[in-house]
Amino acid sequence: MNLAPMGRVPLGSSGLEVSRLGLGCSALGGVFGEVTEAAAIDTVHAALDAGITLFDVAPAYAATRSERILGAALAGVDRTRYVLSTKAGKTTDDAGVDHFDYSEDAIRRSVGESLERLGTDRLDIVHLHDFDYQGGRHVHQALGEGFPTLHALKSEGVIAAVGAGIYAMELWQRVLVEVDLDAIILHNHHTLCDMRAFELLPPTDARGVGVINAAPFASGLLTGRPAPDWHPAPEEARALFAEAAAFCLEHGVELPRLALAFSSQEPRLPVTIFSCADRATLRRNLAWARESVDRLLVARVQELLRPVMNRQWAYGGTEPGSLAATP
Repeated sequence: MNLAPMGRVPLGSSGLEVSRLGLGCSALGGVFGEVTEAAAIDTVHAALDAGITLFDVAPAYAATRSERILGAALAGVDRTRYVLSTKAGKTTDDAGVDHFDYSEDAIRRSVGESLERLGTDRLDIVHLHDFDYQGGRHVHQALGEGFPTLHALKSEGVIAAVGAGIYAMELWQRVLVEVDLDAIILHNHHTLCDMRAFELLPPTDARGVGVINAAPFASGLLTGRPAPDWHPAPEEARALFAEAAAFCLEHGVELPRLALAFSSQEPRLPVTIFSCADRATLRRNLAWARESVDRLLVARVQELLRPVMNRQWAYGGTEPGSLAATP
């Protein structure tokens, strides 16, 4: 099914309406490679002109640089033209070291600083960010203090929707039952190499939780280029993705082209975001999202990737299955 990429859809029962394609703003700060501020701002303006209304960012992206650039790009833009999604609980310093704090003071401080960097007096969505990292040691504080603080901020009118952004599937299963959520950002779980998003749709559908499908390129594994050094995939897995990229080229299509079309055209996941930081890449990605998906080629690529299909990577040092006994 080839769905119109710029149509608007409701984000669950959150009351927010967003474009089917959104811009992930990590790349604006240089997370995936050097980018000038001028080029990053131009990309945001081009996205607005193309009809994109959803912009997702986080203080942890490039040590707040992504948020600051997005705020500069949106200065003077009618606030009704865009929906802002950011995160709280995780920060990254200039040396690239992650820090985690889900206390009330930290969450309120983070939200206040995001408001200032983004140049707005309200945030549409704030997701509690990566509390599954470091073996789940932050889960108790996130559930006991972080989410109640976000709900308080919602009651105060500072934010419109409470969200979560994590990776570990076993924790998602718990959070979607225990926490009252308006939206979630689900990364790396509806791609050519991971189809586990469908396991989470029964609870999200039942509770009206809006799902933002993120990372269609599998955090760099499906770009046709070597994945970033920080990605936890081992060499044998990286070699398999390189083989998949070569296989696609032999059949006349780039691996990322197939990956984006596949990820963004699932009717049960109507909102997808990708990240880029230049106008040419934005234009290319929007064109790819409009293309019909070669389902036979998808099946052959997924067969090739079978050894890593639905593989849970150790993001943030959290090994698969290590959260099962987290209190």
